[in-house]
Amino acid sequence: MEKPWLKEFEADLAQWRPRWESLYDEGVPKHFDYPDFPLKYWFNKWADEYPDKPYILMGDVSISYRDANGLARRIANALLDLGIKKGDRVSIMAPNVPQYLLSLQALFKIGAIEVPTNPLYTIPELHLQLKDSGTETVIVMAAFAAKAIHLLNDPSSPVKRVIAFQVPSAAVEIAPGEGIYDFNQLAMAASDAEPDIEVFSDDVARLQYTGGTTGIPKGCVLTNAIVFSQANRTATWTSGGFKMVPKEEVRTLCAIPLNHIYGFNANVSICLFTGGTIVLVALPTPDNLLEAIERHKPNIFASVPAMIIGLNNHPKIATSDVTSLKGIFCGSAPLALETMKEFERLTGGRILEGYGLSETVNILTVNPVFTMRKIGSCGIVWPDTDLVVVDVDTGTKVMPRGELGELIARGPQLFREYWNNPEETANAVRDGWFYTGDIVKIDEDGFVFIVDRKKDMIICSGFNVYPRDVDEVLYAHPKVLEACTVGVPDPKRGESVKAYVVCKPGMEVTAEEIIAHCRESLAPYKVPTYVEFISEIPRTSVGKPDRKVLQARG
Repeated sequence: MEKPWLKEFEADLAQWRPRWESLYDEGVPKHFDYPDFPLKYWFNKWADEYPDKPYILMGDVSISYRDANGLARRIANALLDLGIKKGDRVSIMAPNVPQYLLSLQALFKIGAIEVPTNPLYTIPELHLQLKDSGTETVIVMAAFAAKAIHLLNDPSSPVKRVIAFQVPSAAVEIAPGEGIYDFNQLAMAASDAEPDIEVFSDDVARLQYTGGTTGIPKGCVLTNAIVFSQANRTATWTSGGFKMVPKEEVRTLCAIPLNHIYGFNANVSICLFTGGTIVLVALPTPDNLLEAIERHKPNIFASVPAMIIGLNNHPKIATSDVTSLKGIFCGSAPLALETMKEFERLTGGRILEGYGLSETVNILTVNPVFTMRKIGSCGIVWPDTDLVVVDVDTGTKVMPRGELGELIARGPQLFREYWNNPEETANAVRDGWFYTGDIVKIDEDGFVFIVDRKKDMIICSGFNVYPRDVDEVLYAHPKVLEACTVGVPDPKRGESVKAYVVCKPGMEVTAEEIIAHCRESLAPYKVPTYVEFISEIPRTSVGKPDRKVLQARG
């Protein structure tokens, strides 16, 4: 079947590409090279070339590339000794601590597939993700091990092994049992030789879980090559073509969780390309962020508005030195102009708002460092990336510049597929184009402005919340007749979750009871911040809850 609209897509790109490429900073090429190496090649390269350079900094802890590589090799060999092999899925369930990065590099070495897992997930949420991915091994910080061990003992769960590690500030005693292992004991007993496992650039490195139109999590299949396609572009762009931050001096502030594609790409990926140093922050409070900045002098910082607001208003900010920060990513929600100006005044750096999804390894657009920036925009089209705005109804008609439509994307960062989900893959990717579900407009300079979401996703401090997940928990309350969840604006978090609830006739329940009920089944960021009781849920003409009406109520 001939598809004439595909030619229209190409004509639109040909017309507008020269304009957005003209705005790339000097030193940022229009097209990048993508060497055909697996991710482990780059980590070994830097360990050989800069063995004494810090790879990890956290508080008083400094781990050099030499030592990090030796530890990663031990972990990798310990996993092999347990029977874990290339292609097996392994969950890492921890905050931003050194063991996360060391375990990740170990997985890269043996070709096992990381399943990044939020340690705040409840047992039902964990069960859904680990079962879908077929994850048999969980590497977990001891403070969160009870949930993993619960699944180890659940016959319906695929989990066969739990490897727990302790951290001094949150040590938790774990009772011995079959399938439960101590991380340190395994690693120290293993060889520190490089594992003899052949890994190719086309092998899968990560299953990044996200939601979709159904609200059911799906694993975005990301290969070594797909991940690296963002490593070189992200490092080059964020550093202003390495003019604002020289390549050999890159030092990232890792405050966004590593289990999130944003935290992963802006720290792990950047440093794989540059041989840079990662400054870890496990709990990104303003105090902890400020302490890490002053102690370790990072120069690239992936942030969300709440972090910048918190630092701007820190009581010690006037007497603190935060001028090491130069390239500052900000994503997940728009940043107020005055907030942006104040942080740039304090740091002397440059805030770059951007946009991307798990399916695109974090980035499709970013504002340039030097040439032009448009406040309220998430930037211009990324190198080697194609973006077109199409009509919402058919997805085949190119919308004129400045008019609203659904954003579709194509590029080397596009995920390969959804894990074991051909139906959802076919819905999302058509003729090589990924339909993002986001409603945008692109102006004549190529700057993208996010207007709405075709999907009802709520973004709270960078985390995706799917209203259906919350709705289902609300409906499980014995006094709730109907419920509908929406996102409402929040100056710090971007959005907060608000639940509209209709009680069963003759019954009463308080907002506090509803929130407590949700805490039992949902991760903290998914729990409603606000609860409003109404007499009925407004519905569309086809009987669906009308979330837009509720959002308009605020």
